[in-house]
Amino acid sequence: MLNQDQILDQALELISTVGLRRFSVSELGARLGVVKSALYHHFPGGKSEIVREVFRREEDRVLAAMEEALAGARGAKARLRALAEAKLELVRELGRLYRLREEIADELEGFLVSRRREFLQRELGVIARVIQEGVQQGELRPVNSELLALALQGALHNLSRAYAVGDRSFPPGAVEQLIEAVFNGIRSLRQEEERCGNERS
Repeated sequence: MLNQDQILDQALELISTVGLRRFSVSELGARLGVVKSALYHHFPGGKSEIVREVFRREEDRVLAAMEEALAGARGAKARLRALAEAKLELVRELGRLYRLREEIADELEGFLVSRRREFLQRELGVIARVIQEGVQQGELRPVNSELLALALQGALHNLSRAYAVGDRSFPPGAVEQLIEAVFNGIRSLRQEEERCGNERS
């Protein structure tokens, strides 16, 4: 019995192989061994609904992985690192599974920029929340958390793209370096004073 997850799994693989423009419900049905009408039974909106649901499901997976990683980390720095690593690991996993060609990655990126505003806002909210909690706990000095979250989100997006396209490997320790640079720039004055006091001891 065909279910929605099976359809979306195969749709994601097909989109990753042929791109959005060449993706068709007919070819998806052929790959699944069913007629088109069986797919319309699950997704009455056809191609646009299938594509929307493929990306909604993947976005939900990314956000769930980020939230799960946050639950096991203590302190703003560790939480930012865990959040970044969780996102990049999922992207790297998808890149390995589907080996996106650069032209398909470019096409998908254009689609995602125009249609993923809700996901980007949700992701931005998760990052900003970690920063705000760090400020409240005195680990970070007061900053514009939304602006900083936006900068970190942009950096993670570019790292994600580097992982997803082709066989390029990313330098080891890249996430650690990114978080270290961000964290050092926003470390609270109290922590800086404590660090200086410890160095003098």
